[in-house]
Amino acid sequence: MIVIPDEMGGYSDKSDITDTGVYVGWIHQMYTMDSSPYSTTSEIFAVGGEDYLKEGHTPTTLPEREDEILKLRRSLKPAARGAGAENTFLSGKAGQGKTAAAKAELAELEAFADAQDLDLTTVFFSCEGISSSYTLACGLCEELGGVNPNGHPMQKVLDHLWDAMNEVGGTVIIVLDEIDNLGTDDKILYSLPRARDKDYVNDDVYPSIIGISNDLQWRDNLDPAAKDSLYDDSIFFAPYDADELRDILSRRASKAFRDTSLVYETPEGEEFEINIDLDDDDGSLAKAFDQIDADRTDCTLLRIDSEILSDDVIPLCAAYAAQDKGSARQAIKYLRKAAAIAESEGDAHVGEEHVRAAQGEAERELIIEGMEQLTTQGHLALAAVTILELGGHSGIRTRDVYDVYTSLSDHIDADRLAQRRMRDHLIELDMLSIIRARKSASGSVGGEAYTFELRVEPSTAIEVLEAVSRFESVDFNELAKRWLNEQQTLN
Repeated sequence: MIVIPDEMGGYSDKSDITDTGVYVGWIHQMYTMDSSPYSTTSEIFAVGGEDYLKEGHTPTTLPEREDEILKLRRSLKPAARGAGAENTFLSGKAGQGKTAAAKAELAELEAFADAQDLDLTTVFFSCEGISSSYTLACGLCEELGGVNPNGHPMQKVLDHLWDAMNEVGGTVIIVLDEIDNLGTDDKILYSLPRARDKDYVNDDVYPSIIGISNDLQWRDNLDPAAKDSLYDDSIFFAPYDADELRDILSRRASKAFRDTSLVYETPEGEEFEINIDLDDDDGSLAKAFDQIDADRTDCTLLRIDSEILSDDVIPLCAAYAAQDKGSARQAIKYLRKAAAIAESEGDAHVGEEHVRAAQGEAERELIIEGMEQLTTQGHLALAAVTILELGGHSGIRTRDVYDVYTSLSDHIDADRLAQRRMRDHLIELDMLSIIRARKSASGSVGGEAYTFELRVEPSTAIEVLEAVSRFESVDFNELAKRWLNEQQTLN
């Protein structure tokens, strides 16, 4: 049923309207440019500028990763001579430019191969959701232009993969992003680097692998034979520091926001300003340097001049991210959220207050995500602390949590852990910044004793818990009142 205002200001049932044009016309009358919450323009973002602050945007240059890119280039150079590239492992925490570096350098290699008429094929494959060599091999067959052999035995699948490589021919570089999702199933990781030596592929085929992982320990858990042959080179991407993040944000901001430009200094001490043409592609910054005949690597980014961003916005976003993960992705997220908050509040400028609000919002989202991904036992521990806080309890002891935990376990028909094991889940909640664990005096049975408190509002924890099917019947407020009454009776 569609209910819309009638001519007298009341509401009418218009569910029998058959002329769509009439209804659409009414919608256009209701939402004029002045009344609609949407707009085709922004006082903050340049046209198309928001794309430069999205996670999917991949920069073509990474000045802060010059050393890492040079190492990767050294591994890839044999491919430029018609041979196989070195197997290479790129590691580092999320948001450190690993994937961007691989894409940028492979794009450079592909351009060279095209110009030199070299037989080169690159495959970029995300292992997100891939947990077995079998599934990976099927996916690679398809990516190389072959038929997906899903349903066949593993050996048959590998035969299809070798056939696909033979059909392609030449140098084949396979990039496996998030390779750690494979866990310890390393059959294909053992077979691919040996494909040429074992005569799985023709003599004119040179396969190699670039593995990318956020898990710094993953490679150590591989079978030694697979680990030794899989990677000839290993490149670590250390977390960005605040200065590096500031420069990254400045370059993105120059493209994202109105009336924003970059100021550089030459080795001779001369300053010059660069305004980005957003109608250009992502190589616009490089072209700007070409136009003024300056070598970007010799110039220093001094500052960003902006009519939109206050002077402390970018340094604050960079500082927040540097103190946490050193992640460019995180810093860019803070900047994007800050600008969006300012715009939603009707502000034409982005200030420190918007950054602080963005950081708080982003942290809350991460905490909620952490709560959603907890196991049943983790949810039980969180629920127990939440109920105690709702009951006005402070300095919550493990014993108190356990009393509520046992009742909740019975209520939702879940296994009950021993107190010590339940406390381990509480410590995990502290590591996830969901609760705060404080050490107190030693416990009576030895070891360390703790008190606990929520780091989030109880209403937030309840919202997450109530979305879990096993907790649908739990009335948190009623249980809190019951606990409080019991405590008052005991006292």
